[in-house]
Amino acid sequence: MSMDKAGALRSQIEMELHTNHAGRIWSGRGIESGKPPIIGMKQFLQIAGQIRQNATKNDPYADNWLIILDDKIHSTAERFSAQEKRLEQLFAALPGELHVQENLNQTPIVIPVYTGGQHGYLAIQLLIRFDRLVRQALLAHHVALLGRNQTEAVIHEAGTAMRSLCACLRQYGGYSGTTRDDYTANNARAREAIEKFGELPADVLRGDRRSDFSPALPNNQTEIGIDDE
Repeated sequence: MSMDKAGALRSQIEMELHTNHAGRIWSGRGIESGKPPIIGMKQFLQIAGQIRQNATKNDPYADNWLIILDDKIHSTAERFSAQEKRLEQLFAALPGELHVQENLNQTPIVIPVYTGGQHGYLAIQLLIRFDRLVRQALLAHHVALLGRNQTEAVIHEAGTAMRSLCACLRQYGGYSGTTRDDYTANNARAREAIEKFGELPADVLRGDRRSDFSPALPNNQTEIGIDDE
């Protein structure tokens, strides 16, 4: 290695989950259960990483999926914000003399995290928010701020939002095998991809509209990042 050129930056990242609800979202449900499979966050991260890798190949369909992920992550976060605000207001109504500490699991689930891209980290942050929201709802029930049905409704709504986020990648069709140059040339590869995956918005196809976390296009290959380990 050249003495004037540093190697890749690396970081080891772990996640703590304190509820079984969040653990189930992480794991999903496989076909071995005998029930319809459910994509978990673990599978979500794998697919999201594949999408990012395909976007580095200048695949406009992968770029479009990163935009879809932007929107889905944002809408999921908004659903959480409403529930978090409600719980915060409930706890704020407690008498000042009553000190309620955060409820933490003494043996949390500790998971090494490799996301394959920034959208994965955004999704992981939502999973941690979900974990906190479940803990807060259970604690609110414990100190009589929420009834049982209300508690279950909060957890169900948040869980539905997380499962919907994970499941949205079921529709990803994989690498299109094309680049934007193919569409400029209107060649056979481009026509086959359009037939298989459908038309793309013109601004996405041109590369004018991209996710803030899309990789650099081939004509601007400067990458900003840290490798997970």
